[in-house]
Amino acid sequence: MKYQLTSEQISSKVAGETVILNHNKGAYYGLDEVGVLIWDTLEQGPQTIEALCEVVTNEYEVDPGDCQSDIDALLQELISEGLVETIQ
Repeated sequence: MKYQLTSEQISSKVAGETVILNHNKGAYYGLDEVGVLIWDTLEQGPQTIEALCEVVTNEYEVDPGDCQSDIDALLQELISEGLVETIQ
């Protein structure tokens, strides 16, 4: 399974931060530093959770199991907000 950004969102860099708008909900979102790394990677195209975890573990010292669990939680939150969707 891969994850990709939905067409319901737009994002932009503002003063060094990534600001995300779900235009259907009219809601703005912000991400922490690791969340921005994941978002930036998803902007390059659909990604597996394993690929996202590899990007994060290459940048930060984190246990791979914890990384995958944390990324899964973030992705589920982004899916619930209509910002990310799954594809085969």
